[in-house]
Amino acid sequence: MDIDQILKEASESGNVSKYSLRSVDSLEEDVRQSLIKMVERGGKSSSELGKALVAKEFPREIVDQMITRFIEVSLIDDFALARDLVELAVTRKAKAKSVIARELAEKGLPKEAIDAALSGIDQDSELEAAKTIAEKRIRQLLKLEPEVRQRRLAGFLSRKGYSNSVVWSAVRYATEQVS
Repeated sequence: MDIDQILKEASESGNVSKYSLRSVDSLEEDVRQSLIKMVERGGKSSSELGKALVAKEFPREIVDQMITRFIEVSLIDDFALARDLVELAVTRKAKAKSVIARELAEKGLPKEAIDAALSGIDQDSELEAAKTIAEKRIRQLLKLEPEVRQRRLAGFLSRKGYSNSVVWSAVRYATEQVS
């Protein structure tokens, strides 16, 4: 779709944008510059970038074209972003696979990128991460009664998104380590 058709449709619908008198090159350059600034800040999926540009009242067709161009030249890479976010969530925030998947989907990342990024996390690695967290956390709870300590530790791990089997295995492990 060319710019003349976009502007014609916008004027017919009464939705004339602030760019109605600008040339195609000028409009594309504005979108490009805004997109470059957002990409430089990092951490945004192509979906989030598109929504942000449309919110700035840029025409959807031009935004989509520009995002496609940025993807083609690898300035936007949803797969790399998903891998980076998974690594961050696992190593620094100790989140479970299910929580990470939900957060990535909320960021608008494609399912293929999410699946590829999460493929390295299996049940065993999740259990090891939960054990490590539980061992650190239980030391903070040593002043509590054993039942209260276990209940609070289990709640903490559950809020991180770990399954019940992983939670209770990690709680048992941490309890054995401190006794």
